[in-house]
Amino acid sequence: MDRGLRVAKSLRKNAETSKLQAPEIWKSMPQSFMSEFLRAYSAQPQNQAYNQLAQAIQQLGADLGKTVALGAPLATGLVPYDLTSPSRLIYPVYSPLRNKLPRTQGQGTSRRIKVFTGVSGSHTGGQAVSRWAIPEFPGGGGLGVANWPNQLPGTGTQTAVDVNIPYRFFGITEALSWLAQFAGQGFEDIAALVNLILLQESMLAEEHTILEGSHQNLAAPGTPSVTQRAALTGEVALTGITTNIYVRTTAVTFFGETTVSGAASVAVPSGVADVIITPVPGAASYNIYVTTGTAAGTYYLMASNVGAKRYTLQGAIPTSGTQPPSADTGTGSANEYDGILDTLDGYLSAGTYPAGFTGGYINQSVGSTLTNDALFDAFTGLWDNSSTANTSTAGGFRADPAELIGEGLDLSNFAGNILGQASGGQQSYQLRIDQDEIGSIKAGAAIAQIQNPITRSMVSVVTHPYLQQGNALLMTYNLPQSFSNVTNAWEVCNVQDYISISWPVIDVTFRYSLFLYGTLIAAAPQFSGRLGGIQRTGSATAGNWS
Repeated sequence: MDRGLRVAKSLRKNAETSKLQAPEIWKSMPQSFMSEFLRAYSAQPQNQAYNQLAQAIQQLGADLGKTVALGAPLATGLVPYDLTSPSRLIYPVYSPLRNKLPRTQGQGTSRRIKVFTGVSGSHTGGQAVSRWAIPEFPGGGGLGVANWPNQLPGTGTQTAVDVNIPYRFFGITEALSWLAQFAGQGFEDIAALVNLILLQESMLAEEHTILEGSHQNLAAPGTPSVTQRAALTGEVALTGITTNIYVRTTAVTFFGETTVSGAASVAVPSGVADVIITPVPGAASYNIYVTTGTAAGTYYLMASNVGAKRYTLQGAIPTSGTQPPSADTGTGSANEYDGILDTLDGYLSAGTYPAGFTGGYINQSVGSTLTNDALFDAFTGLWDNSSTANTSTAGGFRADPAELIGEGLDLSNFAGNILGQASGGQQSYQLRIDQDEIGSIKAGAAIAQIQNPITRSMVSVVTHPYLQQGNALLMTYNLPQSFSNVTNAWEVCNVQDYISISWPVIDVTFRYSLFLYGTLIAAAPQFSGRLGGIQRTGSATAGNWS
């Protein structure tokens, strides 16, 4: 114990000296001291156990680092694919006219029809009223044999035309590689999918052809008119103009664009410019091209798919972009039949429909949103052909259309007109709420039917999903006269309706085609009408048009 006490005192004294004189003590120590001290320290049993624990923890960390994670050892992960089968087809397939029009059987290469367009007193086909009052002896003279057969009344007159509508050949193909079909097993029958899509594509193609098919290219529009004025509230003044602004237009269908019209120009130092489009038969909408300068330079597209008659140019004049086509891009095809727009507008050549065989009402320059006024003018024109907008000289067929087909925005504007939102005053309409509906009243407006003010019949209102804005059709499907021998005013007559062909395999591809040989027949287009140039916004007199 005495020795231990002396050792303890010595250690304490040396520790205090080392603390107070650390630099001197450190320098006096031999260089091997620290390494020998650490070696002796590590050799102690308790420290050896600690080192073994540290090494074990380090090895455990290395082992833990080998754990499989979402992105390791593969960046794509070791996870299954939650693939829903079969594939989802969310695109729309609407073909209301194709589905609605009767499909009849044809034969040969064309459908020929003998059509009486008027008889004495019908007011149609150029026929006048016959005066049939006669004396006792119409031919004069008496009852003698010498006066026979002059005692008969005069004869009536009739107007008739030949209609010769050629059948057209249509087809579309889809192909499928062997590997695509083989690899798709277990997910989907791709061959069945291809044939489904082929049928859907054919239905959509037929729908668009029924509307806007044409066997010849459309004519270029007439030269538009352009006027300059100050910008109204909400309008943006034109910018980028040097001196004059030049405007040209083209007509557009589903299938192509015509060549450009003549150029109209106006000096526009400030403000906006109003363009009035000159319509062309068969057109569904128009593109507007502009340029600026002291002389016309390169024209660039400023407004596309304009269905309205009037359009206000505003904002920056384009200096690059799409230029007008130098040639028609496909508004017509010699292999195609004439659709509803072409037929009603009378854009047809000899050998199909005769001259004047057109819609009973044609107005491609409505110049306002779809309103009661515009439709009432159409009903009147279809009834008695009194509208100056009708280019037909056939006379009034007393048509009573069954259906109004329009574009979504135009029909929405029409509903607003009925409710007084567009006209500025309330229109007459009836609102009925039953007692049990008070707690569940639904707001909104949709026009399902409009009453013809002349015939009092109800005309159904239908939205067509693909009809371009600015167009509306008043369609008659059945003639009111029981003696007409016209079963269908409009029909699709096919020598061969849809036929699907699976072609023989000649390489590592399966090929499928669908064909049709037929045409659209309008036995009585005079009982239907067509409106164009309907505005998105703007009245017939106010500015700010679109």
